[in-house]
Amino acid sequence: MLVGGVDPGTGAGVARDLLTAAALGARGVVVGTAWTEQGPHSTRAVEPRAPDRVHASLASALARVGMTRSAVKIGMVATAPIAQTIAAVLLSYPGPVVYDPVLQASSRDALYDGDRSSIIALARRSTLLTPNLSEAAWLLERPVRDESEARTAARDLRAMGITAVLVKGGHLEGDATDVLASPDGETVFSGPRIAGPSPRGTGCALATAIAIGLARGEHITHAVAAAKTWLTKHIASARDVGSEWHL
Repeated sequence: MLVGGVDPGTGAGVARDLLTAAALGARGVVVGTAWTEQGPHSTRAVEPRAPDRVHASLASALARVGMTRSAVKIGMVATAPIAQTIAAVLLSYPGPVVYDPVLQASSRDALYDGDRSSIIALARRSTLLTPNLSEAAWLLERPVRDESEARTAARDLRAMGITAVLVKGGHLEGDATDVLASPDGETVFSGPRIAGPSPRGTGCALATAIAIGLARGEHITHAVAAAKTWLTKHIASARDVGSEWHL
């Protein structure tokens, strides 16, 4: 189940999620939360769906996919009422939920208009939260600038009632280092940074790949590691599509 915004360029959002699922041999069912008008350098408009329509779409999609060997990946939620709606519908869903709290586009334009408490409540419903450094900083209301602060951020987000947190360090200096804090402890995933342009949709793709691994019964640490390996390979082979780089 892929829940998020529609990016017309297909580089991010639920379109990127669908492409990722297909590449990994999984079937994706889409629930849109908003239409966006954006390009590689700016976001010109965000049109959220009505919360009641998101509720109906999500409930219908859950009924279609069933409750076994499935997972939900959440991306952009656009508004606080949409976040609240998704959290309410998922109360009865027993499968894994991966939430990538997309607050900004790659252009740094805002994609979420709402309060922190609604995002945190949705995060508490998730199996895994995957914020980048700026998203972790927004949730904690303090800077997250280096690996040490990323480790502390992951622990502090867990202390807010979130089951597991992967703080993504794609914007750290040096190696690309992510920190996973889970009920099993802390795991650091580090690898050399890939030179060249940065493709769009990497956070979307990573969260989707992790969700697919969890749906297949993989342990969370293995699912994260496998997803990162897959993503690293595709970043290295990113291609220029219409003046923006895609996986």
